[in-house]
Amino acid sequence: MRSAIILVVAMLCTAVSTGLSLAQGRAASVLVEEVDVRAITDTSPTLGQLVPSTQADVASRRAGVAAEVLFEVGDRVTVGEPMVRLETRLTEIERRNVEADLEVARSGIATAEAALTLARQVLARQERLKGSTAFQQGIFEDRTAEVARVQGLLGQAMAQAAAAEARMARVDYDLEHAIIKAPFTGVVVERMAQPGQYLTLGEAIAKLLDVAGVEIEADVPSDLVTGLTPSTVVAVDFAGGVSGKAKVRVALPVETVSTRTRPVRFQTDLTGIDPQLIAVGKSLTLHLPVSAPREVITVPKDALVQGRGGGWIVYAVVDGVAEVRPVTLGQSAEGRLEVLGGLAAGDLVVVRGNERLRPGQQVNASPAGG
Repeated sequence: MRSAIILVVAMLCTAVSTGLSLAQGRAASVLVEEVDVRAITDTSPTLGQLVPSTQADVASRRAGVAAEVLFEVGDRVTVGEPMVRLETRLTEIERRNVEADLEVARSGIATAEAALTLARQVLARQERLKGSTAFQQGIFEDRTAEVARVQGLLGQAMAQAAAAEARMARVDYDLEHAIIKAPFTGVVVERMAQPGQYLTLGEAIAKLLDVAGVEIEADVPSDLVTGLTPSTVVAVDFAGGVSGKAKVRVALPVETVSTRTRPVRFQTDLTGIDPQLIAVGKSLTLHLPVSAPREVITVPKDALVQGRGGGWIVYAVVDGVAEVRPVTLGQSAEGRLEVLGGLAAGDLVVVRGNERLRPGQQVNASPAGG
């Protein structure tokens, strides 16, 4: 009996050992990329913040009582969208009065022009009598004075019409601007107007912020500013682990003596960024260049695996077998890392499927993205 039990145990051990050997011999399917040489630039992290390129108080262009306030704080308004409607009844009454005055003035012009035509005709007949016994100097002078008088009436009527037209233009201006519209597309960050409130000329109704035009501003050490030319592109780390790019727009000609820094403005595309991360004053990190580009060996970040001792390793594929390579890393660059030791240009490293690999395991390697 005892010998039979020993035999069974031996057979089980053999079966388990055979199974493990088969499992260890099974090739793993992985994706690989090549270790290559790229130009990277050493960078220094610099704190920046989001600032508005366009922010303004929306003001009333005429005085009046706010009949309707059509927005709330936080609303997004588009350029030309009505924000406040002012009462216009009194202005409309004034316009009718001006229309009447303008009609009177135009009627006066027409009357004066007709009178002037007649006076000139009479004067012309008197002039043709000069040199004859029918000519009378007194009548001629009366007719000349009459022409001058009617010319004065015409001028007065024309002046009245011009004044009425100017008043009409002012009334039309007030009616046009009785609707206060958004001067640009943005988000309302403050509301000052309330229904029934009397607004004076130039009084603010809201503070409007152009979110699409938000820029980045950073106080950059003066010795680094010289390396930032317009259109220089730098990496940006937003909150929540979101990365992006920013382009230098301008280095402002103002220096803070105590810190020896200058404000630099960067343009950035916020498309696709979580709106919760976009807020004026929001902090972020810019990676500014501190050296000229240099050629270095780089490895994809996805190839890195945390080693047992706390360092980093990668699996290099050599003759279809995964080999462990401890690596020493340097500067990061666009999804890759500088390799200071452990790999050579042209090595193939596993970037997908490396989580469960074992040293010496057979692999079926395919190019990543192939």
